[in-house]
Amino acid sequence: MSKSVSAQDLFKLVALSQPLASDGQVFFVENGVDQASNGYVSQIKRLSVTGGTQDVAVNGRLNLQPTVAGESLYYTATVDQAKAQLFRVPLTGGEPTAVTTSTPNEAVNTVLAAADGTSIFFKTTQTAERPKLPNTEAFPQPRHVENLINKADGYGWFPLDVVYRLRRYQPSTGVVEEIFQQGHDFDLTSVSADGRYVSYLVDDRPADDTDFSRGVSVLDVQTGETVDLTTTLPKARFSDATLSPDGRRVALVGDDGSFGRHTVANLYLVNRESGELVNRTAELDADLVPDFAGDFVQHPSGKLVRWLTDEDVVFAAAFHGRSQLYVANATDLHLIDDTARQIVDFDVVDAQHIVAAVSYQDKPSELLRLSVKTGEERVLYDPNAAYEDTHEFAHAQRFDFESDDGQALEGWYLPAQTQAAKEPVLLYVHGGPHANYGETFFYEFQVHASRGFGVVFFNPRGSTSYGQAFEDDVNGHYGENDYDDVMKGLDVALQRFPQLDASRQYIAGGSYGGFMTTWAVGHTKRFAAAVAQRAVTNWISLFGISDIGFYFNPEELGIDLFAKGGLESYWKQSPLAYAQNVTTPIRLLHGEWDMRCPISQSEEFFTAIKRNGVDADFLRYPQSFHGISRSGFPSLRIQRIDDMTEWFVAHPSVQK
Repeated sequence: MSKSVSAQDLFKLVALSQPLASDGQVFFVENGVDQASNGYVSQIKRLSVTGGTQDVAVNGRLNLQPTVAGESLYYTATVDQAKAQLFRVPLTGGEPTAVTTSTPNEAVNTVLAAADGTSIFFKTTQTAERPKLPNTEAFPQPRHVENLINKADGYGWFPLDVVYRLRRYQPSTGVVEEIFQQGHDFDLTSVSADGRYVSYLVDDRPADDTDFSRGVSVLDVQTGETVDLTTTLPKARFSDATLSPDGRRVALVGDDGSFGRHTVANLYLVNRESGELVNRTAELDADLVPDFAGDFVQHPSGKLVRWLTDEDVVFAAAFHGRSQLYVANATDLHLIDDTARQIVDFDVVDAQHIVAAVSYQDKPSELLRLSVKTGEERVLYDPNAAYEDTHEFAHAQRFDFESDDGQALEGWYLPAQTQAAKEPVLLYVHGGPHANYGETFFYEFQVHASRGFGVVFFNPRGSTSYGQAFEDDVNGHYGENDYDDVMKGLDVALQRFPQLDASRQYIAGGSYGGFMTTWAVGHTKRFAAAVAQRAVTNWISLFGISDIGFYFNPEELGIDLFAKGGLESYWKQSPLAYAQNVTTPIRLLHGEWDMRCPISQSEEFFTAIKRNGVDADFLRYPQSFHGISRSGFPSLRIQRIDDMTEWFVAHPSVQK
């Protein structure tokens, strides 16, 4: 008999990312979770001619960003506790050698090779400051904070003394040279085939912490001339830029900023020489910067668009909770794949084919080859095949429904893997709110299903992948249509799937999902129990303590805290304002290092409801940032799910 997914299977399942097609070979990164070190590991592998795999780069704890130049593979490796460095290994096999080692405190971040093999470009970051917190030191020094943007969740406090460099390594000479350095960050995104041109993203006004525009520049390495390609879009925020093989055109993915920081992204094609820039997807109701709410993908490359030829580009977009694949050029736009799955990463094999790492709700990860002409595909590698031979995943059922005001909505039901006639129903709400559930593997949901819970999840208004108006609906209206949408979805699920037990309804969610959980228990008594994770409960205090609060809150709530009516609006949209209504047993889960929704958000809510005698408790996870459920300590990821199950089982029915 097949087994279902247990929490401990986190250490058995692996995910693929960063596929690289080069001269008939396919390299990729295989990501796993290591129980012994309680951490994460990544190895670079290659598909053999027989269909098996060969280890290529395994010397580091994290081996990432494979790129080929000549007869060698180049990549970054994090060895032990040292900062990531550039390594090289022969394609024919052998021991890896370090290309960079000399500069103290300098980490290699991004590696790209010119197609002709003459040069390898890489970005580095150099600082002696340590970002993690807390740092145990015998003689600690105060940290000087000068900027509005001074920290980031998952990282810690930003350094004041930091240098960002673009470097180039030329295998023919063995020399590493500096192309440029600056005191503000940039993202290296592409290199022309001959190595002459380099594209990168950079803040347009880096000294202004209230300006979030991010433009695209191209550097002519030969002359030193830099051209800003996006001056005609002064509020734009670009996420990727890719030079065509001949270096004459650049494909850009980003938004024009017309709807603030949550403007739906588009594809732009720009002529590098003339500067002519055209939006090619203005009429496409999909988002080219996908944001799937999941917990399994690791180390995606971040590449959103690639060139098939000097004229045609291929890109993925999120549409109604799934990935779509398109081919575009200056005059045409074609949908070539609309399969219900997430395209995690892809690379171009030739003008007719791509290789992609994909994920499905009931298949964690797969590497496949896809024809962009016919849509035919062939699976190249399933890293979890042996596991799947002895385990059965729960299979989600997608369904459509309408809100009471007629808005079309969609959701999914993941059946419990149980023989019981009735199953408790767990309503799970995603974070964001500008993200989307969809057709991708969700490890935690599979564990809940294996423990006998039917999981239902929806994309309420505010979610991505449904167009600009749908995404904007929540702004200034938290707890209104979005709340009605998830409650309506739960009602519809109970009607359509009679095995769901209406007497045992539970709700959970993290971040915005934590907001919705604490909001719901202040507005309904239908749930037997709730688990709110890393929740937003008080928008007023979040304004000044979150790493994004001072700019996120005004956009999301439709008003600045210090504007007339701001205080009242923030309080009206805060779950804490309704704490006196709560009677539902609730468990609060929070990471102690959370900088996005600091732990004081849960402390405030816990104090308010506990004072009123609510059955509530509060679990604090040490050394954990906001993303504990996706990238936190594996032991705590498992503990967190156990803590949820324990709470639900302890509350089998609604309290009278």
